[in-house]
Amino acid sequence: MSDPDRDVIRDVRGGDRDAFGRLVERYQGRLFGLVSVMVRDRAAAEEVTQDAFVRAYTRLDLYDDRQPFYPWLATIAVRLAQNRLRRQGRTLHREGTPLDAAAEPAAGPSPLTALIADERRQWLRRAVSALPSGERTAVMLYYRDELAVREIARALGVTSGTIKTLLFRARRHLRERLGSPRSPDGDTST
Repeated sequence: MSDPDRDVIRDVRGGDRDAFGRLVERYQGRLFGLVSVMVRDRAAAEEVTQDAFVRAYTRLDLYDDRQPFYPWLATIAVRLAQNRLRRQGRTLHREGTPLDAAAEPAAGPSPLTALIADERRQWLRRAVSALPSGERTAVMLYYRDELAVREIARALGVTSGTIKTLLFRARRHLRERLGSPRSPDGDTST
Protein backbone atom coordinates (compact mmCIF):
# COMPACT_ATOMS: atom_id res chain seq x y z
CA MET A 1 0.00 0.00 0.00
CA SER A 2 1.25 3.47 -0.77
CA ASP A 3 2.19 5.61 2.22
CA PRO A 4 -0.68 8.09 1.66
CA ASP A 5 -3.24 5.24 1.71
CA ARG A 6 -1.67 3.70 4.80
CA ASP A 7 -1.70 7.05 6.60
CA VAL A 8 -5.35 7.70 5.73
CA ILE A 9 -6.43 4.23 6.82
CA ARG A 10 -4.52 4.62 10.06
CA ASP A 11 -6.30 7.95 10.64
CA VAL A 12 -9.73 6.43 9.91
CA ARG A 13 -9.06 3.48 12.20
CA GLY A 14 -7.94 6.00 14.82
CA GLY A 15 -11.34 7.67 14.78
CA ASP A 16 -10.96 10.39 12.11
CA ARG A 17 -14.19 9.75 10.19
CA ASP A 18 -13.51 12.54 7.67
CA ALA A 19 -10.16 11.07 6.60
CA PHE A 20 -11.88 8.42 4.49
CA GLY A 21 -12.98 11.22 2.16
CA ARG A 22 -9.39 11.45 0.91
CA LEU A 23 -9.58 7.84 -0.29
CA VAL A 24 -12.93 8.55 -1.93
CA GLU A 25 -11.44 11.54 -3.76
CA ARG A 26 -8.40 9.52 -4.81
CA TYR A 27 -10.28 6.49 -6.19
CA GLN A 28 -13.83 7.50 -7.06
CA GLY A 29 -13.19 8.26 -10.74
CA ARG A 30 -11.24 5.08 -11.30
CA LEU A 31 -13.79 2.95 -9.45
CA PHE A 32 -16.74 4.60 -11.20
CA GLY A 33 -15.12 3.85 -14.57
CA LEU A 34 -14.73 0.19 -13.67
CA VAL A 35 -18.29 -0.15 -12.41
CA SER A 36 -19.67 1.76 -15.43
CA VAL A 37 -18.11 -0.76 -17.77
CA MET A 38 -19.79 -3.56 -15.86
CA VAL A 39 -23.31 -2.23 -15.26
CA ARG A 40 -23.55 0.06 -18.32
CA ASP A 41 -25.92 2.47 -16.64
CA ARG A 42 -24.68 5.74 -15.18
CA ALA A 43 -27.15 5.91 -12.30
CA ALA A 44 -26.55 2.27 -11.37
CA ALA A 45 -22.78 2.81 -11.58
CA GLU A 46 -23.01 5.82 -9.27
CA GLU A 47 -25.06 3.78 -6.79
CA VAL A 48 -22.73 0.77 -6.86
CA THR A 49 -19.66 3.00 -6.54
CA GLN A 50 -21.16 4.75 -3.53
CA ASP A 51 -22.18 1.42 -1.99
CA ALA A 52 -18.63 0.11 -2.48
CA PHE A 53 -17.16 3.05 -0.56
CA VAL A 54 -19.73 2.68 2.21
CA ARG A 55 -19.02 -1.03 2.50
CA ALA A 56 -15.25 -0.40 2.49
CA TYR A 57 -15.65 2.17 5.25
CA THR A 58 -17.84 -0.04 7.41
CA ARG A 59 -15.58 -3.05 6.93
CA LEU A 60 -12.23 -1.31 7.10
CA ASP A 61 -11.36 -3.44 10.12
CA LEU A 62 -11.28 -6.47 7.76
CA TYR A 63 -8.78 -4.82 5.41
CA ASP A 64 -5.19 -6.13 5.52
CA ASP A 65 -3.07 -2.98 5.25
CA ARG A 66 -0.09 -5.01 4.05
CA GLN A 67 -1.93 -5.28 0.72
CA PRO A 68 -2.67 -2.44 -1.74
CA PHE A 69 -5.95 -0.67 -0.99
CA TYR A 70 -7.37 -0.24 -4.51
CA PRO A 71 -7.58 -3.96 -5.40
CA TRP A 72 -9.46 -4.58 -2.13
CA LEU A 73 -11.83 -1.72 -2.93
CA ALA A 74 -12.21 -2.91 -6.54
CA THR A 75 -13.08 -6.40 -5.29
CA ILE A 76 -15.91 -4.95 -3.24
CA ALA A 77 -17.18 -2.90 -6.19
CA VAL A 78 -16.94 -5.77 -8.67
CA ARG A 79 -18.90 -8.09 -6.39
CA LEU A 80 -21.57 -5.46 -5.77
CA ALA A 81 -21.85 -4.86 -9.53
CA GLN A 82 -22.06 -8.61 -10.21
CA ASN A 83 -24.79 -8.96 -7.60
CA ARG A 84 -26.72 -6.11 -9.17
CA LEU A 85 -26.41 -7.64 -12.63
CA ARG A 86 -27.52 -11.04 -11.33
CA ARG A 87 -30.56 -9.44 -9.74
CA GLN A 88 -31.36 -7.79 -13.03
CA GLY A 89 -30.67 -10.96 -15.00
CA ARG A 90 -28.33 -9.20 -17.40
CA THR A 91 -24.90 -10.77 -16.87
CA LEU A 92 -24.05 -10.65 -20.56
CA HIS A 93 -25.71 -7.35 -21.43
CA ARG A 94 -23.88 -5.95 -24.45
CA GLU A 95 -25.70 -2.72 -25.26
CA GLY A 96 -25.06 0.42 -23.30
CA THR A 97 -23.04 3.49 -22.83
CA PRO A 98 -19.46 3.91 -24.05
CA LEU A 99 -16.58 3.03 -21.73
CA ASP A 100 -15.96 6.62 -20.74
CA ALA A 101 -18.66 9.27 -20.77
CA ALA A 102 -16.16 11.93 -21.80
CA ALA A 103 -13.35 11.53 -24.29
CA GLU A 104 -9.89 12.20 -22.95
CA PRO A 105 -8.23 15.25 -24.44
CA ALA A 106 -5.93 14.23 -27.29
CA ALA A 107 -2.46 15.63 -27.44
CA GLY A 108 -0.84 16.12 -30.80
CA PRO A 109 1.01 18.57 -32.94
CA SER A 110 -2.01 19.40 -35.10
CA PRO A 111 -5.82 19.31 -35.09
CA LEU A 112 -5.72 16.53 -37.71
CA THR A 113 -3.50 14.38 -35.49
CA ALA A 114 -5.85 15.01 -32.56
CA LEU A 115 -8.87 14.05 -34.66
CA ILE A 116 -7.23 10.81 -35.83
CA ALA A 117 -6.19 9.93 -32.27
CA ASP A 118 -9.73 10.61 -31.01
CA GLU A 119 -11.25 8.40 -33.73
CA ARG A 120 -8.87 5.58 -32.79
CA ARG A 121 -9.79 5.88 -29.10
CA GLN A 122 -13.50 5.80 -29.95
CA TRP A 123 -12.97 2.81 -32.22
CA LEU A 124 -11.13 0.96 -29.43
CA ARG A 125 -13.82 1.89 -26.87
CA ARG A 126 -16.53 0.49 -29.14
CA ALA A 127 -14.55 -2.72 -29.65
CA VAL A 128 -13.97 -3.18 -25.90
CA SER A 129 -17.63 -2.35 -25.18
CA ALA A 130 -18.68 -5.15 -27.53
CA LEU A 131 -16.71 -7.78 -25.61
CA PRO A 132 -18.61 -10.24 -23.41
CA SER A 133 -18.97 -9.01 -19.83
CA GLY A 134 -16.20 -11.12 -18.25
CA GLU A 135 -13.68 -10.28 -20.95
CA ARG A 136 -14.57 -6.59 -20.84
CA THR A 137 -14.15 -6.45 -17.06
CA ALA A 138 -10.83 -8.33 -17.16
CA VAL A 139 -9.50 -6.00 -19.88
CA MET A 140 -10.48 -2.89 -17.91
CA LEU A 141 -8.96 -4.14 -14.68
CA TYR A 142 -5.76 -5.31 -16.37
CA TYR A 143 -5.07 -2.51 -18.86
CA ARG A 144 -6.83 0.54 -17.46
CA ASP A 145 -6.54 -0.11 -13.73
CA GLU A 146 -3.20 -1.95 -14.12
CA LEU A 147 -4.10 -4.71 -11.67
CA ALA A 148 -2.12 -7.95 -11.67
CA VAL A 149 -3.80 -11.14 -12.87
CA ARG A 150 -3.81 -12.44 -9.28
CA GLU A 151 -5.58 -9.27 -8.04
CA ILE A 152 -8.18 -9.45 -10.81
CA ALA A 153 -8.83 -13.11 -10.00
CA ARG A 154 -9.37 -12.23 -6.35
CA ALA A 155 -11.68 -9.32 -7.29
CA LEU A 156 -13.79 -11.49 -9.58
CA GLY A 157 -13.73 -14.57 -7.37
CA VAL A 158 -12.13 -16.83 -9.99
CA THR A 159 -8.74 -18.43 -10.58
CA SER A 160 -5.75 -16.72 -12.19
CA GLY A 161 -6.04 -19.22 -15.04
CA THR A 162 -9.57 -18.02 -15.73
CA ILE A 163 -8.37 -14.41 -15.93
CA LYS A 164 -5.56 -15.40 -18.30
CA THR A 165 -8.11 -17.16 -20.48
CA LEU A 166 -10.46 -14.15 -20.43
CA LEU A 167 -7.59 -11.84 -21.40
CA PHE A 168 -6.46 -14.22 -24.16
CA ARG A 169 -9.99 -14.39 -25.60
CA ALA A 170 -10.45 -10.64 -25.28
CA ARG A 171 -7.20 -9.98 -27.16
CA ARG A 172 -8.26 -12.42 -29.88
CA HIS A 173 -11.70 -10.78 -30.18
CA LEU A 174 -10.14 -7.32 -30.30
CA ARG A 175 -7.64 -8.40 -32.98
CA GLU A 176 -10.55 -9.76 -35.04
CA ARG A 177 -12.57 -6.57 -34.61
CA LEU A 178 -9.71 -4.13 -35.00
CA GLY A 179 -7.94 -6.07 -37.76
CA SER A 180 -10.19 -4.63 -40.44
CA PRO A 181 -10.51 -0.88 -39.86
CA ARG A 182 -13.84 0.64 -40.78
CA SER A 183 -14.54 4.14 -41.84
CA PRO A 184 -16.92 6.11 -39.59
CA ASP A 185 -19.86 5.19 -41.89
CA GLY A 186 -19.07 1.46 -41.53
CA ASP A 187 -17.67 0.98 -45.05
CA THR A 188 -14.73 -1.44 -45.18
CA SER A 189 -13.73 -0.71 -48.77
CA THR A 190 -10.81 1.57 -49.47
